[in-house]
Amino acid sequence: MTGALAALVPCHLSAPRPELIEAIRAEVDHVLVVDDGLPVDAAGDLGDVEVLRLGGNHGKGTAIARGLNLLSDADAVLLIDADGQHPPSAIPAFRQAAGDAELVIGNRFGELGRIPVERRLANLAASAALTAVTRRRIADSQCGMRLLRGRALHEISFPEGRFEAETIHLKRCLRAGLRVRSVPIPAIYDGEASAYRALVDSARIAVALAK
Repeated sequence: MTGALAALVPCHLSAPRPELIEAIRAEVDHVLVVDDGLPVDAAGDLGDVEVLRLGGNHGKGTAIARGLNLLSDADAVLLIDADGQHPPSAIPAFRQAAGDAELVIGNRFGELGRIPVERRLANLAASAALTAVTRRRIADSQCGMRLLRGRALHEISFPEGRFEAETIHLKRCLRAGLRVRSVPIPAIYDGEASAYRALVDSARIAVALAK
C-alpha cells in the first residue's frame, strides 16, 4: 500500500499510554485519538497528538465514525485500540496486505486459548453467523485492529453505535464484494479494563447480523 496512512485510536475507559502512541506514530503518518467520554482523571496529557473529544460516551462505533469524518483526506486509516491489545509492530503487515485489499482485519485465532472464554465463544458465534449471511468467511470477525482504504474507507459508510458498528461495516464490505484480507496478530489479554459487555454487546452484534 502506498499513500498516507492515519491511525484512529478510540478510547473510553483509559487513555492510551504514551509509549503506545509513540509506537503507533513510528509506523503511520498521522494519529488521531478519539476521547469517547474518558474519566477526567484518565484523560491525561496526550502531548501534541490530535484529539477529538466527544464530550461523553457515545460508543465505539460512534467514536470511529466521527474520527473517520475528520480523516477523510487520508488514503488509508488504521483502527487500533487504546488498551494495548493491538500490537503496533503488526502495522507493516497490515500495510502490505492492503496492497490488494480494501479492508484488512487482524486474526487472533492463532492464539485462541489466550482469548477469555466468554469473548472466544461470542467471537466464534458471530463469525459463524457472518459467514452464514454473507457466504464469505472471516476467521476473527470481531478483531478491532483493521485497516480501511478504497471503498471500505470512502464508500462503505461506517455506522455510529457501539461494538456492533464494526460488524455492520464488515458485513457491508463483504456484501459489496470488497477484497478483505486477514493478518495474524497475537491475542493480548493482560487484565486491562474492557468496555465490552459480553451479554449486552453480543446481543447487539447478533441483532446487527440478523437484519
